[in-house]
Amino acid sequence: MIRETATVVAVNGDTVTVEAAIKSTCNACQAQSDCGTGVISRALAPKTQQLTLRTPMPVRVGQEVIVGIPEAGILSASAWLYLLPLIAFIGAYSVSISLLSSNGFTHELWAMLPSGLVTFFTYKLIAYKLRRVERTKYQPVLLGQQDNSAVEH
Repeated sequence: MIRETATVVAVNGDTVTVEAAIKSTCNACQAQSDCGTGVISRALAPKTQQLTLRTPMPVRVGQEVIVGIPEAGILSASAWLYLLPLIAFIGAYSVSISLLSSNGFTHELWAMLPSGLVTFFTYKLIAYKLRRVERTKYQPVLLGQQDNSAVEH
């Protein structure tokens, strides 16, 4: 379980909205002042992310809580969203280039159009599957309340 500290920003019955700061590896990098990627990420990237989740735990606005996301969910979603479209693109490109070259279209760019379409529809199908079938697998959960006594000096 991946754990992150978040702040409760809204409570509506058993539905809680929490806000967590997005952590970037650029903040820990020694070259961040000279790096274009670090400058762009600081300028364009959102600094916080809000999640809405259900919990039977009583919380109040402003309270620090611990939110958890199952590691297996992140790993499988990453595989679905990154590997499968890549495999679909490579397979569609291979089939397209062989079919098109046998019909006289020898330039590689002709194979990009059907490959791009197959990849796009593969991504849409995966997004639909992840949204419909396995919603609870990727849902963050409220694990508990942050103990503020350990933080105070």
